[in-house]
Amino acid sequence: MKILGLSFGRHLGNTDMLVMEALYGAKEGAKDAEVTFINTNRLKIDRCIGCGACSTNLEKGGDNDCIIKDDMQMVENAVREADCIIVGAPVYVLQPVGQFKNVVDRFSCRHDVSAINWVLDKRRTGEMPGDPDAYPQERLKRRTVSYISVGGAVTKNWVSMGCATMHLFGFPAMMKVVGNFDAHGMGHVGIPVLDDDLMARVHEMGKQTAEAFFKDDKDMEWYGPEGTCPVCHQDLLMVNGTTTVECPICGIEGKISIEGDKLKVDFPKEQQERARGTFKGLREHTAEIQSFGSVCGPKIQSANDKLPQLMEKFKKFDEYIHT
Repeated sequence: MKILGLSFGRHLGNTDMLVMEALYGAKEGAKDAEVTFINTNRLKIDRCIGCGACSTNLEKGGDNDCIIKDDMQMVENAVREADCIIVGAPVYVLQPVGQFKNVVDRFSCRHDVSAINWVLDKRRTGEMPGDPDAYPQERLKRRTVSYISVGGAVTKNWVSMGCATMHLFGFPAMMKVVGNFDAHGMGHVGIPVLDDDLMARVHEMGKQTAEAFFKDDKDMEWYGPEGTCPVCHQDLLMVNGTTTVECPICGIEGKISIEGDKLKVDFPKEQQERARGTFKGLREHTAEIQSFGSVCGPKIQSANDKLPQLMEKFKKFDEYIHT
């Protein structure tokens, strides 16, 4: 078994220490495991440029590696090899640092289980080129993951999207989330090692994350606050003026009600089964993406004659804006 710790914080800063403590716990939960720790702070990980080369190459029968050459490939290889992952990131402005999002954007588009299987199915039927058995199946393997959001603010709403945003890391690859820990208030703690309870709870989360790898999904238990959403356990909701609300992380709908001074949201089973981290939920998105060509293609084709004129002011922006 391979356990990976990813920290997006300063070298030996609060995030590093909490991820490392979780790794000590994970090692306790899987004593023979090989443990790797990566601090990304000094790594060069550029943002996704939306070129589509990874998807295009996969659909042409090749691999779907990124064409941007930086340290992301090393991080990605470590994630691919890992069976159990602990991710920690500091929160500076409401959600994790930008480098974390760079990793999410670069990783998720090439590890979407539904999108990959959509292409492999097309290869099997001969609709797309390539050998379906040549694609590295270990990239689609089951992994467990837990998240640690770290913030200095004692006021919790200053880190309100920390843990929630971190869930974006694992759902395209259908990682099994064991727990998340909101380590805010570090401005009063000073340094994590001074808070025995904090260290013990992070240690336990790491241990349970490793132990969960050996369990069936149905036997896994969530580590952390139960939250409003029964899938991601976050308290964020999207409202639209009706009693139907949506979890913005999982994309599932529920009905809201008030019982005394308590708010309750009922998320039906069929909604939970189509959450973003499930194959069904991911496949809905794959189908949506694959429909774009048939919708946009004819529109663009029919406008071919007038497109040059419509695009001229954008192609010659500097010239037009200064006249």
